[in-house]
Order: sequence, then structure tokens, then C-alpha cells
Amino acid sequence: MSRSAPLPSLTALRAFEAAARTLSFSEAGREMNVSHAAVAQSVRKLESELGRPLMRRAGRGLALTPDGALLARGVSAGFDAIRAALEAFAEEDAARPVRVTLTPNFAVGFLIPRLGGFRRAHPEVELDIDPSARVVDLSDGRIDLAIRYGDGGWPGVESRLLVPSPRIISAAPSLVAGREVARLEDLAGFPWLQEQGTEELVRWLAERGLEGAHGMGGAYLPGYMIHPALLEGQGIAISGKVFVQADLDAGRLVSLFEDEDPDGRLGYHIVRRPGPERPAVQAFTRWLRREAARPGGAMAMSGRT
Repeated sequence: MSRSAPLPSLTALRAFEAAARTLSFSEAGREMNVSHAAVAQSVRKLESELGRPLMRRAGRGLALTPDGALLARGVSAGFDAIRAALEAFAEEDAARPVRVTLTPNFAVGFLIPRLGGFRRAHPEVELDIDPSARVVDLSDGRIDLAIRYGDGGWPGVESRLLVPSPRIISAAPSLVAGREVARLEDLAGFPWLQEQGTEELVRWLAERGLEGAHGMGGAYLPGYMIHPALLEGQGIAISGKVFVQADLDAGRLVSLFEDEDPDGRLGYHIVRRPGPERPAVQAFTRWLRREAARPGGAMAMSGRT
């Protein structure tokens, strides 16, 4: 049979391989989770397609014809090769960690406190966490998942909302005491706290026509330092509201401005490239969603978007 000639159906070949190996339609049916009649029908259809008998009754069982024995050797070798390739994929996947990029404060505020639970549930899965503010291109396959803030409308990737949260500008009460903050322009008089490697505040202000209104006496800090500096009154910062909600409720921070989000699309999304996912990546994604859905699963500390 040439490479251009059509092959018989995989279902028929699989049924024949199981029947030839067990010499029983019933055993083959149990192995394939179908009836013995379905296996017999597949074998008969294969015989009709090939134009030669492959199996015959032998007492209470089955026997292979010479043509059937020849085909059985070839089909068995083919399925063995397929199984070996699939096992190699599984071994490669098991050896390759799940690589995740996310902002430092999301890692500190959400992931790290819960990570022990994932390791207990999935000790076979190795994680490679990249806490970075930089946006990573997922198309080259080096990173499996990203957790990023926005409305999820990013081209070329698939995203799913993990933790809903509008953005908020907040500050310690001591910093704004006795000062009126009624307009966005009033923010220009405060020092800003911004994560190193990002220009989010610049973009946020520019979108509202306030280019150059930030940075008076502010500081660029590693992401995990923003929250302590914010609580100490060293400046005002932008973050996902979910990170500072507990501080707002306790009066440790006050809200100055908050993004409108009528559609409920703003928040932290799980972002991935289109296409199939490895089982380990699927396991991590399911775990993230379960953790976020738990009562009180949302973060209660300051964070970067």
C-alpha cells in the first residue's frame, strides 16, 4: 500500500489489534469499552475493505489467518510506536516545569501564600515562577501562562478573568489630611509610588489628558515595596482595588479615584496562547480558579497591576 493510498479506519485497526492480541471479541470489547458485537463488526468491515479474511473461529475462540497474522504484526508494531511516542511526550511534559509570569505583588499577595496547597495536591508538577512587571510574549512557547491586569481584550491570546477588580488610586489618610482631592489635577501635588520597570501611572494619566502630572517627589520601587510605602504615607499609587480593599475597610488607606467598570471586565486574567495545553498547565489553571473562587479568595494587600 503506497503512502498516497487511504488507510483503513483507526477504529477498525484498533479493534482488529485488540482481537488479534486477545483472540477474543469479548476480551477486546471489554478492553475498548464497547460490545463484542461492535468489535466483530469492525473486524468484518476491515476484512471486507481489504478483500481477505483475517480471523476465523477456532473452537470457542478465534484464530488468525496467515494474512491476519501478517497484518497483526504490522498493526501491533504501529500501535507500539504510537504508544512509545505518547509516553515520550508524557515524560517530556513531566520533566518540563509550568512557567508562569505575573507581577511581583500578585505573586506575593495571592500566589505564594497558597502555593503549599498546590504542591500538596500536585507534587508531580514543577513550577517556574517569574515575578516580573514586564509583559512577556507568549507566542514563542517559553512561558505557559501569564497573569495580567486589564479588560482581557488582548490580541493573539486567550484570557479568562481570574480576580475581578477595578483600578484605584489610594493613599494613607495622613498624606491627604487637610488637602482637597476633587479633580484628577489635584493628584499632581502628591508624590507617586511606581513599580520599577513600569510606566503605568504615566499611561493612566495620559489617557485622561494629564501628561506630566506625576512624579513630584515620587519613587520607583520594587513591586513588593509599594504596599508598605503606601501605608507609611510616602506617596499615592495605582493598584487593583482588590489588593487594598482590606486597608480601605480598616481606614489605613483612602480612595482618591477609582476606574469605572460597568461591564465587570477589569481585573487579573489568566492569559495563554491559543491551542492545546499540557495536563500540568491545565492542573495549575484549575487550581488557580478554585483558589480565586473560595470565600475570601481575593487578595487583601496592596499590589501592582
